[in-house]
Amino acid sequence: MKSRFLTLVGLILIVFVSQAIWVTYSPILTNVAQISGVSDGSIGLLAIIYPIFFLILTIPVGILLDKNFKLWLTVGSILTFASGAFRIFSPHAYIWLLGFQVLGAIGQPFSLNAFALFASTYFEKRKPITISMLSFSVYLGTIFSLAAGEYFYNLGGLHMVFLPTALISVVGIVLFLVGILGLEARKPEENVSVYKEMKYAVRQRNLWVLGVILGLGVAAYDNLSTWLQPVIQTIGMGQVAGTVVALTLILGLVGILILPNVVTRKDLRTIYLRIVAAVVLLIFVALAFVASKVTMYALLPISGFIMLPAYPIIMEWISRFYAKSRQGIATGFMAFVSRIFSVVFTLSALVVISSVTSYFLFLSALILGAVVFTWFLPRDKKVVPA
Repeated sequence: MKSRFLTLVGLILIVFVSQAIWVTYSPILTNVAQISGVSDGSIGLLAIIYPIFFLILTIPVGILLDKNFKLWLTVGSILTFASGAFRIFSPHAYIWLLGFQVLGAIGQPFSLNAFALFASTYFEKRKPITISMLSFSVYLGTIFSLAAGEYFYNLGGLHMVFLPTALISVVGIVLFLVGILGLEARKPEENVSVYKEMKYAVRQRNLWVLGVILGLGVAAYDNLSTWLQPVIQTIGMGQVAGTVVALTLILGLVGILILPNVVTRKDLRTIYLRIVAAVVLLIFVALAFVASKVTMYALLPISGFIMLPAYPIIMEWISRFYAKSRQGIATGFMAFVSRIFSVVFTLSALVVISSVTSYFLFLSALILGAVVFTWFLPRDKKVVPA
């Protein structure tokens, strides 16, 4: 029990670091460009690297996790640790930052794709809460960098920006390694065929559907985080965007801690996804026509509270309805589908950010697509385990 707990805590910290590294430079992009002697676009590339590598690696990583879960989760965790811990030694050298950002981008899919299999392997009786805690760490790491990055930069430059993640990286990898070395490894799968794994995943209709639903939801979430400020600046409310997004994310974290355990325990996964998609659709349609400080503060945090828990619920779906030997490829393939949708529709929003109405109608169209696809999912008790 002690080894499992140490491994879980270590992995939670590693996931936190991975997400924090991803968006480290977002709130201080121009500052970092200036002191590194490169263009703003070069610093922006440090964030773009993450989704690019995730798309390339998510399916191969899923197969590797199925083949030898303990080994490859350890490899990914060490890569993330190195990325978080060693940036601090040469914070003004762009090539140094780029190299360790690449290490972090390679490590990310190993940890994110491990949620279902980790919970099924080591916390069989507590899968929902385990996945919720790991998912909580995903969003918390993102919020930490976005909210605290400028503060730490003003406090002591890039050294101070990198210090918290470096310390957390060290603590995380020590706990993880101490814990996982004491855990029994699953016997490696000797006959894992890339062709067979891919053929299996492609034939799983539910993985396609879950990937589309998750991708459209993440696209809406990413759009709010990325474009809300310039959109509502067109009606003179740009100054409230940061607070509204922060409240949305904070309530989303609260929702992650509360809702997935209830939903999964009562076998309401499909019903929950249908209801959430419909409610969020109504919220975005309302904001398209009645955008004010009152409606922003009242409605967007509600959407976060119910929408963000969909991520751990979908991950728990995989841990519940897919065999342990296939949960890596199932997660990787579903994540591949979702990431394509999220990247495409986050970039597509550029053409609608000049108008509040067109922007929220665009988000409404995304969620309408999610509503439609939720009806392709079977009710929980009718799911045939794959």
